[in-house]
Amino acid sequence: MSDHISNVDFIEVMQECFQRDQSVVFTPSGVSMLPMLGAEDDFVTLSPKPDRLKKYDVALYVRPKTQQLVLHRMIGFTKAGDYIFSGDNQYYYEYGIGEEDVLALMTAFRHNGKDILPDDPAYRRYIRRMMLKKRFHMLLRKGYRRIFKNRK
Repeated sequence: MSDHISNVDFIEVMQECFQRDQSVVFTPSGVSMLPMLGAEDDFVTLSPKPDRLKKYDVALYVRPKTQQLVLHRMIGFTKAGDYIFSGDNQYYYEYGIGEEDVLALMTAFRHNGKDILPDDPAYRRYIRRMMLKKRFHMLLRKGYRRIFKNRK
């Protein structure tokens, strides 16, 4: 028997839980949020989304074009006011995720058997390190492109 359910069923169950003032706990799959999430024993707790996400919140959203469910970190806003998301293990950004695409907010997670809340000081340090790593990587890519683009 499979532990996987369709996206439509998952969203329906999640919304029913939220209507009853219950959180949803699930095991995410994929590698985009490594090293924070990815092991089979990692769990994420989701709660109803707030009116507006704050920078560095982790949210569950639906990709508008593919209808794929994604759990990534919100790292900024577009000029139009939409969200910009990126996985911790990714170096590209996903632009144009609207308020209507966001389904839930990660309010806690379990990693390596330890329960972690978003206001945990160690977690806040982790976010700072991840964002510095992303910025450094982007600067290196820009420099690399500039150097090798000018050699042609």
